[in-house]
Amino acid sequence: HFDREMALRGAAATNKQKKPRRRFVPSNIRVGHGGTLDVEAAGVLVFGINHGCKQLGGYLVGGKSYLATGRLGVSTESYDAEGRVTRVCQSTAHITGAMISAAIPQFVGDIMQRPPIYSAIKLDGKRLYEYAREGERVPVEIKTRKVTVGDVKLLYYENQEAKEKLGKQVVLPALFADYYASGRYEWRDTLGAPVVGQPLLSFANQPLAPKFQLLINSGGGVYVRSLIHDLGEAVGSAATMVSLVRTSQGPLRLDRDTINPEDLVHMDRVKEAIHHADSVISAMRNQ
Repeated sequence: HFDREMALRGAAATNKQKKPRRRFVPSNIRVGHGGTLDVEAAGVLVFGINHGCKQLGGYLVGGKSYLATGRLGVSTESYDAEGRVTRVCQSTAHITGAMISAAIPQFVGDIMQRPPIYSAIKLDGKRLYEYAREGERVPVEIKTRKVTVGDVKLLYYENQEAKEKLGKQVVLPALFADYYASGRYEWRDTLGAPVVGQPLLSFANQPLAPKFQLLINSGGGVYVRSLIHDLGEAVGSAATMVSLVRTSQGPLRLDRDTINPEDLVHMDRVKEAIHHADSVISAMRNQ
């Protein structure tokens, strides 16, 4: 969703500019990716090309880290802003940053977590999000799964109703910040307040809405959406994830080891990125 949405927003401007010359790419190239990202998430995603597809496992060693923002007082069916609102709390004035910090330890370590209905997990040969999008009832209850969360830090919390502001919000890279503030996420004063049954997207940036930002280090299979949803319930309220950026995958970091999607048409940049990733993995193995 992230790449497609940005492409649609920039289509008009791109058509007026000279497009980069595409080099011939053989049709027998195989491409695979390790792991998945939520449809509304951005950040590090590891790809393999040709024989690299079989070596993906070696590039996925280690944990993952995420920078996530949650909105307090509202929950959705998908646990993120793309879903329809299922609950709106009348007040969050009683919730302090200390309460959130005190609740976080129960989500660290080996925990049992229930995946959201909008997820890629298969059940009876069908992915859960397919049941949800087709309006079908899931045939059995979605079971909790054991996952490992290494660490969760509360970086920032602001709640005007509780008259509290703690920490300092980490500013996202410009490309991601623009995505989560415009287009479908753009706030308009005529919107009013979120209502049960409506998508939350346009209310993600509602002024004065209580929000918090987390830095999460985890193993595989962890749904940050579920963690934020469960954290909201743990403090006697509701919460929904409104932005998510994967900042690292194993030793590969967003700020130094990645290539932007628009650079994939330049084979020299692709080769450079591959060689760089190889060097990072080799250095880790030699430690």
